[in-house]
Amino acid sequence: MTNPPPQIAIIGAGTFVKTQYLPRLAEITDLVVVKAIWSRTEESARGAVEIGRKIFPEVECKWGETGLDEIIQDSSIVAVAVVLAGQTQALSFSL
Repeated sequence: MTNPPPQIAIIGAGTFVKTQYLPRLAEITDLVVVKAIWSRTEESARGAVEIGRKIFPEVECKWGETGLDEIIQDSSIVAVAVVLAGQTQALSFSL
């Protein structure tokens, strides 16, 4: 019997998550399951989850301080990916 893939959460729900990150995770659904996507705002979180559910049907929508606390306290989530916009990542490496 094989173990189910580990569950992760994504912190960030912007364009980079929607157009780049989720499609890459779709390529490795046998290795990881996205359990939750979080954003500061409900609108942004719901937008990313709508895309994410095409790949991970059970993904949960989380936002704000309460949603972040729920992710932190969820023992089934074994890792968290903090996903920044591409230009933010490039900037942080050049500093």
